[in-house]
This record gives sequence, C-alpha cells and structure tokens, in this order.
Amino acid sequence: MTLGQAIGTGPTAAVGSFGGFDAVVAHAGTTHAGTPHWLLGALAILGIVAGAGGLQVLRDGTRSDRFGAGLLSAGAILVIAGTIGLVEIQIAPEATPDWTRLFPVVNAVSAIVVALGSLVVVRWKWPERPRYVGLGLLLSAWIAYPTLLPQEGLTNPLGYCLAAAVPAAVIYVFYRDAGAAFPGVLTARIPALTAVVTFGMFGVFYLFSAGTLSVNPDLTADMVGQGFVTPYQVASPLVYWPALEFYFPSIPLSGYVSLGSLLLVGILGGLVASNAALAARQLTTGGSVDSPRAVIGTITTAGATACGCCAPAVYGAAGAVFGAAATPVYWAFMDPSSPVGGLFFAASVLILTGSAVRASHDPACAIPAVDRPSGEPSAGD
Repeated sequence: MTLGQAIGTGPTAAVGSFGGFDAVVAHAGTTHAGTPHWLLGALAILGIVAGAGGLQVLRDGTRSDRFGAGLLSAGAILVIAGTIGLVEIQIAPEATPDWTRLFPVVNAVSAIVVALGSLVVVRWKWPERPRYVGLGLLLSAWIAYPTLLPQEGLTNPLGYCLAAAVPAAVIYVFYRDAGAAFPGVLTARIPALTAVVTFGMFGVFYLFSAGTLSVNPDLTADMVGQGFVTPYQVASPLVYWPALEFYFPSIPLSGYVSLGSLLLVGILGGLVASNAALAARQLTTGGSVDSPRAVIGTITTAGATACGCCAPAVYGAAGAVFGAAATPVYWAFMDPSSPVGGLFFAASVLILTGSAVRASHDPACAIPAVDRPSGEPSAGD
C-alpha cells in the first residue's frame, strides 16, 4: 500500500512481501518438534542472563578474561538456539486489521522526522561533517521507499541505487572518521578472530530469525521426499532480488539465499563484527572495560537489530507467550508499509556506525607507535 492509496487515491496495491520476511512459517499448538514453547523461551532468556554475567565478569576482572568471554559466547549460542526455535512456531493471522491502513502515512511522517532529525543533530554537534546528514537522508529514504513509490517500488531502479548507496555511505563514514586505528585493529589476531566468529554467528542468527532459512518447513504433498534447488525472486530489501530457493530433505533444511539477504547480512553483520573487534582490542590491550563504547554499542543494538531486521523472531517470541493475541505485533513488523522495520534498521545502522567510529578513537585501540608507518597520524589525531 502506498501513501496515495492510504489517503484514498492511487491504484490498488499489488500483493507483495516485506523485505526478507515473506517466508513466514505458520504452526499451531504449544510444542515444536516435541519441545514446549516455554522451554525455548527459557533457553533464550538463559542465554541473555549468561551473556550479562559474562559481561559483568569482564568488567569486574575478578576472574580470567577467557572465562568471561566463554560465558558471553555461551550466552550468545543459547540466545540463537532459543530464538531459532521460536521462529519456527509462528502463527500467521488470517485477516488484516483496518488500522494497518494508517501505516503508509505513519511511515512517511517517520521518514520526514528522521531526515529533519539528521539535519538538526548534525548541525548542532558535527557541523563540519555533512556526510552524517547524507547517511541520515539515505536511511530516511529507505524507510519511506515502500510507501512513496507505486507498487511499493519493487521493480524501480531507484531501489537498487538506494540499496547500494547505504552501505557505500557507511563505508565512506568509516574511511573518513574511524582513523588509522580500525584497519590496525583487524591486523591483530584476537580482534580479527572475534570479528570473523561474530560475523558468522550473526549471519546464522539473521538468516534463521528473518525466516530465510528453516529446519522445520511446511511440506506440501509434492515436496515430501523431494529435494530441489530452483531460481527465485525475493522482494527484500526494497526491490526484487534474484535468489535460489532450496529444500534438502535429508537435513532437513529449506529456504532461500538472495543477493538482497546477503546485502543485509553484509551491512548489519559487518557493523556488529566491527564493534566486536574493537571491543576485543580494548580488552586485550588493557583498555578500560567499565563502559567500553564498542561493547555498549553492540549490546544496545542487538535488540534493535533483532526487532527491526529479524521480525519473525520477535513475532515468534510474542506468539509463543501470548498466542493469537500477538497478531498486532505481526502486522506492526510484517506489513510492507509499516515503519517499524525501517526505523529499527535505520537506528541499528546509525548506532552501530557511531559506536564503531567512537570506539576506534579509544586509546586502547590506537596502533602502537612502533608498528605505525612513518608519518601516519594516530587514531586520536
């Protein structure tokens, strides 16, 4: 639904899917593969508690950093496992409520607020860095795109340009503002390994929680026992992207991989991994861990990323707890004209980028003078 349709003009909306969330699996009941839903939710909560405990151990320094890092990693694995289980038990509502007709208007207003907010904040705090305004305007365009263009802009070339411009803007901000410290951080073994592991774990989490992959597919009579790999098209993000849909009954594993989903994993996973690498650098060089900027940025945006870009995870958790009463959550995240997903995506990109840029100037992340090429300024210069 476009903005014109919401106010009574324009053609009838085309049937489409929401960026990456078209593979929604509907299941009923209170168990998943024999596992009660409450147990899957408890597993995710236990992971959150373990992760918080690991972070506290790293802050206190009463035990080895390896113990704290191990506890933090175990918590992340438990959260991922529990979340994947909850995603597989979603209940799809049958009827679209009338209040979703307001989404296009709210979406357009939200995009305007983000654009104006970018102008005001950058003018106030960083007037010498107009590139921040550019990134904010691109993200506001990302939010408004589905509602301002006919047929949600699914085949418009502007969508592909916008999808390429956002990561390009993020890379440019890193290039201009992260300084020489960031590439130096990735040359150290522990931060580089942390970045690789974090990126891999985030990729798995994203692909399952966004509904791209499933280990509990809804099988039709034609699919039973028959594996396949076939070309496909997915409207995620913003426009149609070429994809490969597959089903491997021996695992079992079903889903699709598209250029659009890889783009989102690259943007968000790259930012999360960058923050994790900077946090590892702070810890391994004896930096202060009372409030490490990269750690705070990564943890703060973990929920935002899960909510905005892995909407089925949120709806799966809400559905497991509240059942059919959680259908408003479904429409808030899954409707293509809803501003919620776009707003959380924009917030995740902005917070993660800002966190990484600030953390790169922490003295603990600076490249030692003996390792720095002659004449190259330090990260704090």
